[in-house]
Amino acid sequence: MNSENYKTEIHNMIENGKDPKDMVIQMCRPQCKWYDDKYDRCVKAFLSLKNADPEKNCMYPYRDLVTCVEACVQPKIQHALRGNEHGSIFA
Repeated sequence: MNSENYKTEIHNMIENGKDPKDMVIQMCRPQCKWYDDKYDRCVKAFLSLKNADPEKNCMYPYRDLVTCVEACVQPKIQHALRGNEHGSIFA
């Protein structure tokens, strides 16, 4: 999806009362492949150990993945909100 298509789609979803975040997450996730791979390696390593809980032990790689994805998602949605025509809602 090119940049103009996703901007239009996000704007249309917001205007129709739908949350575009899931769609934008799917679009942004490939940009964070390095963090995704790091998290997957962590989970696989802990699953191979007895009595290990990947949810507790892979918290930091997961946090890094979520931070990367959110850093991509937030501006794309923010710029589509009404009132942000001039680049900043608070200006």
